[in-house]
Amino acid sequence: MTASATSLSFVTVSSGQDDRVAFLSLARPDSANAFNDAVIKELVAHLEGLRKAPKLRAVVLRGEGKHFSAGADLSWMKASAKLSYDENLSDARGLIALFEAVATMPVPTVAAVHGAAYGGAVGLAAACDVAIAAESARFSLSEVKLGLMPAVILPYLMRKMRAGGLRRAALTGRPFSAAEAREMGLVERVVPDADLDLAVREELDLILQGSPEAQAKLKILMQELEADDLRQSPRTAEAIAKLRTGPLAQAGLASFFEKKSPPWTAKL
Repeated sequence: MTASATSLSFVTVSSGQDDRVAFLSLARPDSANAFNDAVIKELVAHLEGLRKAPKLRAVVLRGEGKHFSAGADLSWMKASAKLSYDENLSDARGLIALFEAVATMPVPTVAAVHGAAYGGAVGLAAACDVAIAAESARFSLSEVKLGLMPAVILPYLMRKMRAGGLRRAALTGRPFSAAEAREMGLVERVVPDADLDLAVREELDLILQGSPEAQAKLKILMQELEADDLRQSPRTAEAIAKLRTGPLAQAGLASFFEKKSPPWTAKL
């Protein structure tokens, strides 16, 4: 996972600390890192490739230049207005593939948001496990102002955001601040602009203290419970029993009682 990019260079990927962390950067700063078909396909390809990285412990999504992402590219939006229903359906399914690739990553995901995060970029942050925003970041679900709606990203927004705040943001398209995004549950931390990289590093250090097996299985269990309306089921007891009797949990428990660091612990 050495630093690389596809030939289109809309997304760059670099790694940290022996490939434990992958940094995916939207790399269209002259276009405020706006999404188009090529960006979406590149992101999906990178994320699918990272699933196969054996040492991977976390993925960070960020944007190059002044902004995280301004959402949909204007030229792409103009072209989509001329597409048929079936062609628009195919485009929407491509977006679903992107957000599902983020939401179902087997390792923790972190969004580092600065500048503008509009439209689909808000969904990208919501699809991550943790979102950290710079104080000056600005968010907007502006689709209704164009006669559209944030349909594809709505499941991810509804999983994280307070219902009333989401309704107001989506129905009005009004911009909102990083502080408001935290109040609504979209982001977990808001930090001074100069401290965004440090805050991401702190979050990664926390992630690297956890068992990668436990983190991966926890993410799956949370997704299953969400799909089942958060009802209690036999799968919760089965999940902890299987984990507790596995070799990594056994090593972690032994390390705890011996007052040692567990074998998976790492730092950036």
